[in-house]
Amino acid sequence: MSISTYNSILFALEIGAFVAICVMIVSFLGMIIQWTTPRRGRHILRLLLSLGIIVGCIVVQQSIFWGMLMPTLREQQIAEHEEGRAKQLDESSVLKVGDEAPEFTLTMTDDKEFSLTQARGDVVLINFFATWCGPCRVELPHIQKIWEARKENPRFRLLVIGREETMETVKLFCEENGFTFPAAPDPDRVVFSMFAHDLIPRTLVISPEGKIIFSQAGFYEPDVPQLEALLDEQLAGLPEEKSEAVAE
Repeated sequence: MSISTYNSILFALEIGAFVAICVMIVSFLGMIIQWTTPRRGRHILRLLLSLGIIVGCIVVQQSIFWGMLMPTLREQQIAEHEEGRAKQLDESSVLKVGDEAPEFTLTMTDDKEFSLTQARGDVVLINFFATWCGPCRVELPHIQKIWEARKENPRFRLLVIGREETMETVKLFCEENGFTFPAAPDPDRVVFSMFAHDLIPRTLVISPEGKIIFSQAGFYEPDVPQLEALLDEQLAGLPEEKSEAVAE
């Protein structure tokens, strides 16, 4: 229901309620004046009927407001919110969904190297964060759960990258928070700048073919089930071992 339609209905209800109030006042006065006459019954009946109409108008108005208008307003707010997020993502991104992911190599906190080229053929989840970032701190426990649920799958790769963080700060942050996912620092924003201009947290999924198939900036909890469903869908179609051609 649109707001204009609701306002038209509300105006009609207000007119009905106003007329009922006028009738109720007249009936009340008539009942007082003619209390000792047989006509008082008619006045009482009209008074009760008017009161019922007023209550009915209020009930109808509230029912329409909460049952029809509010869902519409919520849908509009969600649509505006999503439109704003999409615009923000587009303006802050260097690469978008459908683009080829750039090659990079980072040293992880376990001193091993993560190479996107070597990860070709796998489903890769990349998350950029910073230790000072509030939304990142809210999001990372969800990333940890994603890791724990899929770390045994040899075709799933995850790398959490600390933007403008050192090896020491990333290690300490993960230890303090009990995070066991693969993590690496990006102290000079070299890797981050390949994907975006600004805004963290930032999450991307790269397909086995090396294409970006999911990109989101900021943390919005309803995105988590969508992200997990996409990962599982991509992983479900892969054999446990890479073919030699892909591995090379």
